[in-house]
Amino acid sequence: MQTRVKAWTRAVQTRMTTWTKAVLCTVGAVGLTALLAGAVMNPTDERVAWEDLPQAVRDTILREANGATVREIEKEMRGGQVVYEAEWLVNGREVEIAVAADGTLLAGDDDGDDDDGDDDDGDDGDEAEVPEDQVPEAARAVLRKQAGNGAVLHYSREVERGVVIYEAEWQANGVSHEAAVTAEGALLEVEQIIPAAGAPAGVRSAIDGQFGAGAAVVVEKKMIVLYEIEGKINGRNREILVTPTGRVISGGDDDDGDDDDGDDDD
Repeated sequence: MQTRVKAWTRAVQTRMTTWTKAVLCTVGAVGLTALLAGAVMNPTDERVAWEDLPQAVRDTILREANGATVREIEKEMRGGQVVYEAEWLVNGREVEIAVAADGTLLAGDDDGDDDDGDDDDGDDGDEAEVPEDQVPEAARAVLRKQAGNGAVLHYSREVERGVVIYEAEWQANGVSHEAAVTAEGALLEVEQIIPAAGAPAGVRSAIDGQFGAGAAVVVEKKMIVLYEIEGKINGRNREILVTPTGRVISGGDDDDGDDDDGDDDD
């Protein structure tokens, strides 16, 4: 799932055959403003001593630091919940993680990555397989639900844009499936490998055009979760698309009545 960010962007620009769009109720200007403001972190942080941390938080920090000396720990409120941030250095590069009070790893960040604010598609960390007991309960429950009766073959963990993501892979009727969720259990995407012959005609045509007729290719069917939010700001209609991690990937005024998918419906 290395191309999840690119897939999200393309899902906005083109009409994907398979994508999941959850449409929320229309919100007013005040509600929309509150939603966007909720993504802004409370600037008032509180330094915390190691001995004052909950044991579950200590355990997570020790596991993630892996022997590195923790330089600083702060406590802050995010969405009405207490979150602890810890920092340390690895090979001269600053690493920061966010941990919930119950020890759940919420986010990780390596400040050695570029911070120029551009929209690059690089991942923050390599995907690594993890044992089931290291997958947060909320994430594990959603992944198991997606797998249904299929036995999960393995779980993995990676960090994308500072957000910790857990994935599971399983087999169903001989077909490989994968799903990705956040640590809190928000479903990001589901994918399965399908035979090229089972793809829609438009996809098969694109395969022939790009790879040549009869080329051996692997086709993954992706269902990506996006939230569409509609409201008004200063009397003007506004519509945005947001990923489950809170990233706004499309938005603009919609008073002209035109569709915003970028295609030519004429």
